[in-house]
Amino acid sequence: MKYLLIKGSLHVVGYSPDGDSMMFKAANPALWDRLENDNKDTFTEKLTKENGAVQLRLEGIDALETHYSPMPLPTPPDLKSKEKDKAGKPAPGNYKQPEEIGRVAAEAFMWLVGVKKPQWRKFGKTTWVAKACFEKDGQEVWLDEKQTDHIPAYIVTSNIEKNGRPLAWVFPGDTNDPDGSELTKEMLAERLEKSVNYQLLRYGLVYPYFFMTLAGKLRDKLIGAVRRAQADGLQKRQALENSAVTRTSKVPNLWVYDRSVTEGIKIADLKNITDEMEIHPYLFRKIIKVWYAQKMQGYWTALRDRTPYEFDENDKSLTLAGLFEDGDPTVFIVSDQDFVKLSEIVQVKDGALRLMRHPMDIVFLS
Repeated sequence: MKYLLIKGSLHVVGYSPDGDSMMFKAANPALWDRLENDNKDTFTEKLTKENGAVQLRLEGIDALETHYSPMPLPTPPDLKSKEKDKAGKPAPGNYKQPEEIGRVAAEAFMWLVGVKKPQWRKFGKTTWVAKACFEKDGQEVWLDEKQTDHIPAYIVTSNIEKNGRPLAWVFPGDTNDPDGSELTKEMLAERLEKSVNYQLLRYGLVYPYFFMTLAGKLRDKLIGAVRRAQADGLQKRQALENSAVTRTSKVPNLWVYDRSVTEGIKIADLKNITDEMEIHPYLFRKIIKVWYAQKMQGYWTALRDRTPYEFDENDKSLTLAGLFEDGDPTVFIVSDQDFVKLSEIVQVKDGALRLMRHPMDIVFLS
């Protein structure tokens, strides 16, 4: 596989960057046409909407969710004629994971590329960077208008995913390589440790999230970063457990707090994973879908029985039954060199969930 190097600028002001995505504008937009792109219409629509900027999706990592909304579920055929009055119908809503480390990951991403002091603004459930501070010629410069913050960077990418986002390795600053250069996986591996992707994994601010399209040579580099972050996290966890002092903020390392791979976690209420415990974002999204499906089943049952139903958005109770009803993907286990269904390595028992393989050992086929 060949990887394309594209120079350009990152943009955060007026947008909502997080730990695995940020807006990017190519210096030479014609280079986008050289990528493998089965989602050209979606990509072009996004590019046009944002005046040539497009949201990147960083390769190999998954940050804690800051605003995830499950897709609405289709109405069963036998209920389409009965669903005239939609009062009380469960809304998909927006859900986040415990926000502290997720916010640190977003700000670490910005810091790594040169954003010094982002100032966030919130309206309703939307949060964005209203203005940010940059250093220019030794002076602090504040910018508050969208796309005036030209943050020099280049990306290395080979394709565009289904949501129209280039899957990218992000590198701060410039490079002597010509714009539009093609890199082999060996050439990319040599510079991988300088990427934002690697750095965020190295410091335990994001989870590993590997797909079969990720070359083994690159995956091995990222696994090395995760192992170092995990070792640091274990030391910090032990120090916390042995300390008599209570921290007022979390240590910025996921592996200090993640228990899903060790003893497992009890999940009886949505708040367990939105407010209390960090788990892999893939599992978080899957559990949110299950919770929403359970609420919709209650709504549909009421329609069939012609009984009153009112969605209580404060009722976050759930069961983990049906966790794989919406899909049970095949994954590759690196340590076993074998393919299994995800349900074979996710233990669900007595309301508890345990991931029986570390996320860095799991490769999704698609």
